[in-house]
Amino acid sequence: MTHTFPILALSGFVDTLRHAADDDNRNRQIYCRWDICGPDRLPVTSSAGIKVYPDVAFRDLADPDYLVIVGGLMPHIDQVPSATLKYLREYHERGGTVVGLCTASFIIAQAGLLKGKHAVVHHRHRRDFIERYKNVQVSSRDIFVEDERIITCPGGTASIDLAINLLARKLGRQRALKGLVEMSVDRFRASTDMAMTPLTKYETSADGRIRMAIQLMREDLSQPLDVSEIAASIGMSTSQLHRIFIGHTGMSPGKFRRSMQLEHARWLLLNSDRNITQIAMDTGFSDPAHFSRTFSKSYKVSPRSYRSQRVSLAE
Repeated sequence: MTHTFPILALSGFVDTLRHAADDDNRNRQIYCRWDICGPDRLPVTSSAGIKVYPDVAFRDLADPDYLVIVGGLMPHIDQVPSATLKYLREYHERGGTVVGLCTASFIIAQAGLLKGKHAVVHHRHRRDFIERYKNVQVSSRDIFVEDERIITCPGGTASIDLAINLLARKLGRQRALKGLVEMSVDRFRASTDMAMTPLTKYETSADGRIRMAIQLMREDLSQPLDVSEIAASIGMSTSQLHRIFIGHTGMSPGKFRRSMQLEHARWLLLNSDRNITQIAMDTGFSDPAHFSRTFSKSYKVSPRSYRSQRVSLAE
């Protein structure tokens, strides 16, 4: 853990391990075990102000199968102790697999372990990451990405999905899924399931007008788009809004909004049990046939076929 780390990423990951580790719910580390570690045993304060004390210092830690680091808030991302970066490099050189949750992708990159590799970064931090590390191939659409013993994950509830995937490799699918009911998680996601739905590189645009317009467009994707109303809300004419969208995205406001609706539909197909008709209505299409034609044209696969790709607990 690093200073100001998010509790959800840590607790989601560790609680998934805890449920898989025992036959019942008695918190015994039988089938897998874990330690909280750090450069020393001093407490680390989360972003919520909760202190967590490491069980063991790096110098006393036997090499684990996976070394998981949880990154903190961006203002503190450059304050990671040099001892932590050194240990990451040495552990990876010895053949270990480094796992980064949340902003830990920045820390792994600081350690020099992401050069020329793929990584996933939360869409809110994508712009910062690309500016800092131009030699890393960045995604903001995956639950996790693995490249040569480096695994990155955007954090949040995706940490649960990653823990399940790692457990399944060692302990099998049934045990890996053991804790989902107790944690009220109805399904787990594969690595390529989308972690979010927006056209993220534009939501973090340096142009505040673009960001504000996209935010307004997203408020209700089931309703028709009133371009003039959005333009007026951000203090410009309809033609001005059209020009800045063409200039920044290569799309008109209407086409951009349709792309947002299709991305949201794609997310719903993978992550909800709504039927095709409901999804069509939720994403602003006049009828299921219109939705299916537009979806198939954009993604070269029908909505029904795309949904069949998802990983469900029933499998």
